[in-house]
Amino acid sequence: MTSAASTAHLAPDRETGNILLGVTGALVAVGFWAGWIVLTRLSVTTAFTPDDIVFLRFLISAVLLLPVFWLRRRQLNYRNLPQYLFMILGAGAPYMLVAANSMQHAPAAHVGVLMPGTMPLFVAFYGLLFFGERLGIWRYLGLGLIVLGDVAVGGFGIFHILENDLGHAWVGYLLMLLAAAMWAGFTQAQKRSSLDPWMATAVVGVGSCLGFSPYYLATSGLAVFDLPWGEIALHGLYQAVASGILALAAYGIAIQHLGAQRAAAFSSLVPALGALLAIPILGEFPDPVAWFGIGTVTLGLMLATGAIGPRARKGRG
Repeated sequence: MTSAASTAHLAPDRETGNILLGVTGALVAVGFWAGWIVLTRLSVTTAFTPDDIVFLRFLISAVLLLPVFWLRRRQLNYRNLPQYLFMILGAGAPYMLVAANSMQHAPAAHVGVLMPGTMPLFVAFYGLLFFGERLGIWRYLGLGLIVLGDVAVGGFGIFHILENDLGHAWVGYLLMLLAAAMWAGFTQAQKRSSLDPWMATAVVGVGSCLGFSPYYLATSGLAVFDLPWGEIALHGLYQAVASGILALAAYGIAIQHLGAQRAAAFSSLVPALGALLAIPILGEFPDPVAWFGIGTVTLGLMLATGAIGPRARKGRG
C-alpha cells in the first residue's frame, strides 16, 4: 500500500466518475452485507464451522471468476503485488476466517456496529497515516461518535460476558475490530491497485481459493459435503455469489466512482439493516445498548465520511 503514497494525496476521496453508478454499487453492496452478517452468524452457530464457510465461499467464487481472471489478466502488474496481497488479506480467506469466528460470540446487531460500523474509522486512519489524507472538523466529530458507539456496545458485551461467565467469548469482539481493520486495508489497496472492480474481485476469489483450499482439504477433507445439500446450496451460493462476487464487485464500483472514503460512508446503513434482518431470521432482538450503538455509529459514519455536514474544502479527505 505504501508504494502508492506518492500519488494518493492528489485526489483521495473526491468523486471520480459516474456518481449514480457509484451510489447504486454502494447500495447493492450494503444490502448484501447486511444479509451476509445474518446468514454467516446463522451458519457458524448451527451446522457449519468457519472453515467450512470459507472453503465453500472461495471454491465456488473461484470457479465462477476464473474466466474473468483469465480474460483480464493483462491488468496484472508485478509492481502492484503488495496491493494484491493486501486485497486478498483484507477481503479474502484471512478476512473471512476472522469475521466468521467472531460471529460465533455475539449477536448480529453487535456485529454490525463493530465490524462494518468501524471499517470507515480504519479507512480514515490508514488514509491519514500512509497517504496524508486529512479530515475536517465534522469528520473528526463523526469518528468520535463511532468510538462512542463502539465503546458502548463493546463494553456492554464484555460486561455481559463477565457477568454470565462466558469464558473467552470476549475474543469475538476483538476479532470484529480486526476484521474491520482488514477490510479497510482492502478498501485502500483496491483504490490503488489499478484493477477494475471485476478483476479485483477475481484476484481476491481466485487467490483465496488457491491459498486456503490446500489447508482445508488437509485438515477437514471434504467434510462440508456431508451436510444437507439444501444448506450447502443456500450458504454456499449466498457466500460465493451474493457476497463474494456481486457485493465485492459492487463495492469496487463504488470505490472507483466515489472514492474510498465516500464509498465507505454507505456502510453506515449496515448496522441497522443487519439488526432488523436478525429479528425474523435469527430471533435476535437488539438490546437498548445495541440500538444506542447503531444510532451513534450511523450518525458518526455519515459525518466521518462526508455523507452529511458541510462539504470538505479542497485539499481535505
